[in-house]
Amino acid sequence: MINLDKAWVEMMYGKIGKIGKLEVGYNRLAYSDADWQAKTLLIETMKDMGMTVRVDAVGNIIGRLEGTEAHAPVVAAGSHIDTVPDGGNYDGSVGVIGALCAVQRIKEKGKTKNPIEIWIFAGHESSRFGFAHLGSRSICGIADPVKWRNMKDVFGKTVPEVLASRNLDFEKIAEVKRDSAELKAFFELHIEQGPILEDGNLAIGIVTDIAAPIRLAIKINGDAAHSGTTPMSRRHDSLVTASQIVLAVRNHAKDFADKGIVGTVGMMQVKPGAMNIVPGYVEMWVDVRGIDFKEVSAVVEKIQQSAHEAAKEEGTKVDIDIISSAKPVHLDDQLMEQVKVSCEKIGVAYTYMIGGGGHDSQNIAQIMPTSVMHIPCRNGVSHTPEEFAKIEDIMAGVDVLTDVMERLAK
Repeated sequence: MINLDKAWVEMMYGKIGKIGKLEVGYNRLAYSDADWQAKTLLIETMKDMGMTVRVDAVGNIIGRLEGTEAHAPVVAAGSHIDTVPDGGNYDGSVGVIGALCAVQRIKEKGKTKNPIEIWIFAGHESSRFGFAHLGSRSICGIADPVKWRNMKDVFGKTVPEVLASRNLDFEKIAEVKRDSAELKAFFELHIEQGPILEDGNLAIGIVTDIAAPIRLAIKINGDAAHSGTTPMSRRHDSLVTASQIVLAVRNHAKDFADKGIVGTVGMMQVKPGAMNIVPGYVEMWVDVRGIDFKEVSAVVEKIQQSAHEAAKEEGTKVDIDIISSAKPVHLDDQLMEQVKVSCEKIGVAYTYMIGGGGHDSQNIAQIMPTSVMHIPCRNGVSHTPEEFAKIEDIMAGVDVLTDVMERLAK
């Protein structure tokens, strides 16, 4: 039997930390060799724990312990293991390793009434295809195979091609959907990705609402030209247009900052990409998010208007595609209360808070009661090599997760 204590969690982080490790940071891009190597390690761990394990058509990994009542609804926990490029080793993995530890602790006390599952979601980050949550969307039956079929990753491969490289069948995505009647509760333990808990010396953040993004892919076509011979008055510079759009995203989001809106241009490709050529083409990706869908939509509309105005001024052409539009989610009030009970029972300081980062839980909440618990992360930073969570904070989260899952499953 595996001794899943503090030392074991540190050991697991040591193993995961060797996978996708760069000179600085981590890269476990969804469906990459590193992502799959990490998932293979976790599959083996779940099997060693006595769980039955399966991989569905989109690449979600589901480990299961049967309960004493075969048809009782599932109590589940989990998160993701893929990272952003040059990311950290704690985003997502806290929820996976934490769930493993919690489930083994519960298992050691004997069978529960309800079956327990661990879910490791596929394709959480948007870094590969420009849209996020392939796995959790599929579980909820809100996948979009028609649109996904032709979406290409950063290497020019389509979603079906990438899935096929992992022996997954794109044509069977519809079969991934789970029946709400078979599901009781889902928990996701996660680093906060912000400074509130650390600044307040708090152990647990009980998330009430998850902000959600509208994401845009913007293509700008100008005229590539010689940088030394083309007069400034004759240029149609796609990068100049893009620069104005970057500022528009920032400024419009700032105008709505009191509504909790944030906006980011996180990726950009410039072509031809030579120092002595006026850029003729730019593709950029925009993320605007908040907890009020109407306010987020209003900001996106202003960005679109500013983009067209910038293109007109520079003599370029802009095409804007909304590649994803998610609505903010209010999480289950009863599960929030259950987490509060566990925090008070264990004696850890907690607060209620809004989740600004995107979680698979925002999708899962559409089909079953869902709770997200945050733990502190150093300096509130995430998606960078500096991302870090202290083992004491992780274990406090595991303690709460163990208690609340055990109570619901028994």
